[in-house]
Amino acid sequence: MEFGKLENIQSVDWSLPATDPASVKYLNGLMPFEGKTEFRIGTPAWGRPEWVKTIYPPKTPANQFLHFYAKNFGCIELNTVHYRIPTAEQLKKWIEKVTPGFIFCPKIFNGISHSLEGLQDLALIKSWCETLPHYGEHLGPCFLQLPPTFDYSKKAALFQFLRAWPDEFELAIEFRHPSWLTPSRQILPALGDYLRQRGIGLVLLDVAGRRDLLHTSISAPFTMLRFIGNDLDPSDFARSKTWAEKFLQWQEQGLERAYFFVHEPDDIKAPEMADQVVQDLNETCGADLSGMTWFSVENPQAQLF
Repeated sequence: MEFGKLENIQSVDWSLPATDPASVKYLNGLMPFEGKTEFRIGTPAWGRPEWVKTIYPPKTPANQFLHFYAKNFGCIELNTVHYRIPTAEQLKKWIEKVTPGFIFCPKIFNGISHSLEGLQDLALIKSWCETLPHYGEHLGPCFLQLPPTFDYSKKAALFQFLRAWPDEFELAIEFRHPSWLTPSRQILPALGDYLRQRGIGLVLLDVAGRRDLLHTSISAPFTMLRFIGNDLDPSDFARSKTWAEKFLQWQEQGLERAYFFVHEPDDIKAPEMADQVVQDLNETCGADLSGMTWFSVENPQAQLF
């Protein structure tokens, strides 16, 4: 991910803003649920040949990558559908490869999200939404990533989209322009109130070069974090612990679900970072998540099937 990337991160302030009071009030008002927050860890892709002999067994063919991805991760930030609307047949093939309970979080087609006309194209929105039932029980929240140029002055197009969005499908929004946030980095109060009324979530973006976009507002029973790492720099591990502490606060306040998407450069070291995230959430939040299953050519137990 190039958005917000910095070559030198030594002077970055990695601290998190305080959760806004409206989010705390909302979480405290949710219906009580049994147990703890349900955490799911994922990455933005499964098609990484570099993961063969790490979390994919030796000699794993590309058509089995998703199968082994789903054995290690609980969800995926499904970026491929951001570039093309999938067919029912394509979705069927993916679903056949994943484990029970695995979740796809589809990123809404950029023909919708990245143009004012697309956000108001009811036929196109309907066409994209018609793919969603094909995920069946594997469908998680979809997310709308708005471009960096989409500022508050374009709010009419966003609300046209939101009015067209079917309530039966969960949705989260990623804002990439600071005009949607208050000076204290909270989602604008009127917007937050509307999203909470609809149960529409917010994507939290933690990236080095755009700290002005990092907020900790909650507007749904779930949240989605896109954690952009820096090649396993020590700051990545410190940030993971800080987020675990924030999630503990939200867990105690009533957050039902959290989707934690780990990004590293070209995703090559994402499994190592995900293992650290699992450890921190287990230790801090009692999450009881399983870590990665590692393979190596020296491991005689590593079998393809």
